[in-house]
Parts: sequence; C-alpha cells; structure tokens
Amino acid sequence: MRRAMGPWRASNFRWYWTSSATQALAQGMQFLVLGWLVLEVTGSKTQFGLVVFLYGVPNVGLLMVGGVIADAVDRKRLVMSIQFAVGAVISALAVLSFTGVVAIWHIYLAAVILGSLQALNQPARVSMVADLVDQRTLLDAVAHFNAAVHIGRIVGPPVVGLVIDHWSISAALLLNGSCYVVSIFSVYWIRIAQRSARSTRDPVLRHFTDGVVQIWRSPVLLTVIVLACSWGGFGMSHLAALPAFAWDQLGADAYQAGLLLLASGVGSLIGNLSITFMGRRWLYRWLLACLGLFCVCLTLFAWSSSFWVSWTVFLVLGIASLGTVWPLATTILQLATPAEIRGRVMGILHFTPGFHHLGALPLAAAAGWVGWSTSISVAAGLCLLISLWFGLGRSAGRQLAATPSG
Repeated sequence: MRRAMGPWRASNFRWYWTSSATQALAQGMQFLVLGWLVLEVTGSKTQFGLVVFLYGVPNVGLLMVGGVIADAVDRKRLVMSIQFAVGAVISALAVLSFTGVVAIWHIYLAAVILGSLQALNQPARVSMVADLVDQRTLLDAVAHFNAAVHIGRIVGPPVVGLVIDHWSISAALLLNGSCYVVSIFSVYWIRIAQRSARSTRDPVLRHFTDGVVQIWRSPVLLTVIVLACSWGGFGMSHLAALPAFAWDQLGADAYQAGLLLLASGVGSLIGNLSITFMGRRWLYRWLLACLGLFCVCLTLFAWSSSFWVSWTVFLVLGIASLGTVWPLATTILQLATPAEIRGRVMGILHFTPGFHHLGALPLAAAAGWVGWSTSISVAAGLCLLISLWFGLGRSAGRQLAATPSG
C-alpha cells in the first residue's frame, strides 16, 4: 500500500490524474457518440470504418510532429490549448446535430481535426508523467495514470449510451464537450518547473529521424515499439470498430454498446491495479505473457454471439490489453529512454492507438465479406504471429526476456 500510494503524495500528480480521468471520460463518450451518429446518419458499417480511418490518418501522420513539439515547448500549455480545441469541435457538432443539418461530411471533417489534435496531445500528456514523479515511483505513476484513463472509459460509454437512447445525440455531444472544460482547469493547477527550451530551428523531420535512429540502435526500444504497434494495428482494431460490431453482430442498442465498453474499462482498471504487484525485474516477460493471453481472448470474443458471454470475455480482454500490455510497454520505454528524447519516443509509441484506428476500416470492410468472427480472428492470429517472431524469435527479444529490468 505504501508503494501504491507513492505518486499521490505529489499534488501535481493528483491534479494530473484528475485531468487524465476527465479527458478519458470525454474520450470514452466521444468514440461511442460519434460512431452512433455515423450509424444513425448512414446505417453503414463501412462508413463507420471510414470515419475511424479518417481519425487515424492524421493521428499517425502527425505524431512525429507531436513528439518533437512535446520536447520543445511547455507541455502544460500545449495540453490545455489542445483540450480547448477538441471541446470546441465537439460542441460545433452538437449544434449541427441539434439544428438537424448534420451531414456525413461534417463528421468526416470533425474526425480529421480530432485525430490531428490527439496526435499533438498524447505525446505531451504521457511525457508529463516523468516530469511529476521520480523514477522510483514511475511504474506506479504510469499504472495510476492508466487507471484514470480506464475509470473514464468505465463511466463514459454507458452514461452517454443512456443519454443517446433517452434524449438525443445532440445532448450526448454537449455532455461530451463539457468534460473537456473540467480537464482544462485541472491541468491549470499543475505546477511544473520550466524546462530549458530545446532549439526548434532544425527541421521537424531531422528531430524525428534523430529519435528513430536512437530507437533503431536500442534493442529494448525497437523491440517494445514493434510489439506495441503490431498489437495496436492488428489486435486493437476491434475496439475502434466495437459500435459497428455491437450494432451488426449482437443487435445491441447504444446503451448495450456502452456496457461492452464499460467491461473493457473495468478489465483495464483491474489490469492496471494488478501491475503494482508485478515484479519489476521481469517487465518484458509480463508483456509477452499478456500479449499471448490477449490474442486467445480476442479469438473467443470474435466467435461469441451472446451479449453477456461477449461482455465477460471483453472484461478479460481489457485486463490483458489496455490494462497490462499498454502500461507495461509504456513503462519499459520510459525507463529506457533519455529525458531529452522521451517526447519523440512517446510520440512514436503512440502510433499504436493511431494504428488501431487505421485498422478499423479494413476490419469493417472484411467483416462485410467474411463476417466479424473471421475478420477479428485473422487479426488476432497476425498479432500473435508477430509477437512470437519479434518478441522471442529474434536474439534481441530472447536476450530481453532473459535479462532482469533492474
């Protein structure tokens, strides 16, 4: 308990945790409400996949810019500015929906803007963790940060699902936008010592390629980033496509789709809490074990046609994915990365959520041809194959598995 409570002794971390939980609450609402809006406007799972894809393209394409900016500017001000912009976009969609003039191209445009903003936000937000705590408590701080994210994901989807079913999409969008206001005020109260500004006169591409070169030369960074990105692109694409899966295969309404996302959030929170009890010396072994469990559970989920069986399996999936794989990968990289390039490494790591948004379009398109069960199972198989080959098949992966973390 003394170890688990370590990060909470810093008031900066408490404000940071509140902001992260509120942002996660908004994001948990955001993906369900935007997805349901697409399905109500078009009724097409391919259009749904396209919207998620349009979110993912700038999310991936601008991450190198986001990582460089996170190393160059005041991260606190950057996060606040981005939160304000995201709230404004969501509120604009709410007005369009309320007046009855919302069209699919409005949603396309919103998806592109939101994906761009998230690419700039995430490297800065994640890099702030190491600015708030010392290395001794970093693993626990990352676990608590991810727990905040998952608490938001637990509460947000079922709440917004109820609002959609009992009121309207417009009301759900307004609720979504208002959450970002609370997040902005929480970040405002964080007090971080000014970092020395890094020169930004060199081209962004050069700073990014410098970070890539250092990753390429480091067996730890390269191996963990490849594992995380393959897990995100193949394994986690089902999460971005979940509203369409629930609508199409399970015949679920918005509230039931929110309950599925709640199961993932609860599982992720359980997984995050369990990290505190994992041995710090063997983080890489834990990462490989959780990747294997994830692929097995994802295949079981793909073939379930019962809502409550799917809910239960999705709970376990949450434990084995965002609950453990993501914070373990993040912690290994934070510990292995020098402070001066941490923003760029975190930016490259955050290609991972971008890839699972990009993967939603081919997954949804394949589901139209061969069904959701087959398409998700193939994605799980590819994730497992890459994890075994890159994580253990190469000498660097075997050496990491045999070497204590320290």
